[in-house]
Amino acid sequence: MKKSPEPFLSWVEIDCAALRHNFKVLKKNAVEILPVIKADAYGHGMIAVADVLDRLGAKIFGVSDVVEGMELRRYGFKNDILLLESPLPAFVADIVTCGLTPSVCTLELARALNKEAGDRGQKVKVHIKVDTGMGRLGVWHLEAAEFIRLVSGFPNLIVEGVFTHFPLADSDSNYTRQQLKHLTNLTEALGDLKQCVRYIHAANSVGLLAIPHKLRGGLGGILNMARPGLMLYGLYPREELRKKIKLKPVMSVKTHVLYVKILQKGRGVSYGHTYVAKKDRKVATLAIGYSDGYFRSLSNKAYVLIADQRCPVLGNVTMDQIMVDVTAVKKVKAGDIAVVLGADKKNKISAEELGVFAGTINYEIVCNLGNRLEREYHS
Repeated sequence: MKKSPEPFLSWVEIDCAALRHNFKVLKKNAVEILPVIKADAYGHGMIAVADVLDRLGAKIFGVSDVVEGMELRRYGFKNDILLLESPLPAFVADIVTCGLTPSVCTLELARALNKEAGDRGQKVKVHIKVDTGMGRLGVWHLEAAEFIRLVSGFPNLIVEGVFTHFPLADSDSNYTRQQLKHLTNLTEALGDLKQCVRYIHAANSVGLLAIPHKLRGGLGGILNMARPGLMLYGLYPREELRKKIKLKPVMSVKTHVLYVKILQKGRGVSYGHTYVAKKDRKVATLAIGYSDGYFRSLSNKAYVLIADQRCPVLGNVTMDQIMVDVTAVKKVKAGDIAVVLGADKKNKISAEELGVFAGTINYEIVCNLGNRLEREYHS
């Protein structure tokens, strides 16, 4: 039986071949792909993921902030790096030093960037964030044309991109179409200035598939780049999208059986005794808990795989361990491996399934597990 990376009792396995497959499949649906690798690549490891995608020809990466951008530069990546979270003016020195591409939605930031770049005799590429309905960051779309003209007037700034974000791409196609219409109206209002903007982008993972015809020439063909994040990692923002595109999960999570015992009828398990055996059960204790990113809300709901058998979680998840019912497993002993997320032989535990049990989304499942546990990378 395969051993875990010593001395870790629980760990994450990252399938780089699956990552390559997903990138190639997604690239067929857009003119240009901006892989979103923020939040440590959704728990998959930003540097390792960036290395795989760089070798596949990714020209630009999307990260959250200056810290993530600087980390990529420290590891020698020469790709363009878009900061999806608009930075504060206090960080302009780091942005210019590291050659990062910030999202801009205030004149205060534009002025600070222009001055810093001018003092160094450099130019800085920027993307203008436009709010067409997300209500988070961005210049309101009706005011964006004038804002873009003003920023384009700064001699040391290059407006390379204009973008927006979809809040309802997975639930309200009419609203999303209206957002695209707002973006189209904006580009038309730019007149000749539109020809200077290299990238116009809007589609996240769900938008990339939910409105693929828009990316292939609809609305005048204004969109020429997409920003998939979740689907890069083989996860689906909507269940029905499985029929449209075949992705491969990149992350698996495994742990060890620590102990096996017989829980006699009438005895309880874990804090609060939220599970009491109605008959004798064989119970295994596993080396993973909420300190490892395995949500406590999975108590008495989720399953793990041992010897390709689905074994239900019994009682409350504790800080370092969970207990599971292994009565149906013929041979199980301390040291055996349990699959917490991923496939065994015929069975699998998906991030989407865990998200339903935990009352959250698959994004949060992989981010929590991936950012807490040691990772192994397989090509």
